Amino acid sequence: MKTSVVLSALALTAVAANAATIVSGTYALANHPDGNAQPPQYGLRLDELYNATGSHDIYTFDFNHASSNMKMDVNLVANTIRIYGTTYGGRDIGGGYAVDLDAGAYTIDFLYNVGVSGVPGDDDVWANAASASNFGTITTARGDVIRLEDKSDGNYLFRLGDENNDAGHRGFAGISGWGWLTHGPAGSAHVNASDWLFTATLIPAPSSLALLGLGGLVAGRRRR
Repeated sequence: MKTSVVLSALALTAVAANAATIVSGTYALANHPDGNAQPPQYGLRLDELYNATGSHDIYTFDFNHASSNMKMDVNLVANTIRIYGTTYGGRDIGGGYAVDLDAGAYTIDFLYNVGVSGVPGDDDVWANAASASNFGTITTARGDVIRLEDKSDGNYLFRLGDENNDAGHRGFAGISGWGWLTHGPAGSAHVNASDWLFTATLIPAPSSLALLGLGGLVAGRRRR
């Protein structure tokens, strides 16, 4: 029994060590280091969410902010990806956010349940379907609930992983999530740039953490 516990713990450790392996579970989301509009860094960009100034307004959302808590549920059996949580954001003026009614907490809930599958010939996962196949909402700091839908770049809607060469997306070696969005009423035009660009880290299930701890305890007893 003790041997099986240790082996199970080692197997879980091996899975966790491969940061680019996508498995079913809940992931913590963070800013990607290579956003075109940074600083500040962000995990989501929705330009012209509001036409606040009459010119092109950049809106970004800081997944690393102290008040942010963004997660992603991946279910490779049901073929779904849900991105949800709260994030701090607002109108990006370069190096920070404008101090106005758009600066504050936003709530996001988006579900990919159409076209989700493994990328052929690779270990990434994507949503590959026509534009406006998957939907969600963002509740703004003003209290408005704005509709979100996916947008294809001509190849796919959303992708999760580290690219075909396993070198990482835009210089990040672990798991990234990226894809395009349209915001506003149905039929709204896509605004450049409006897209996900985040990193993702698997959150070990409590049972897995307990098993790893027990495995370490058993190994320590044997050494003594």
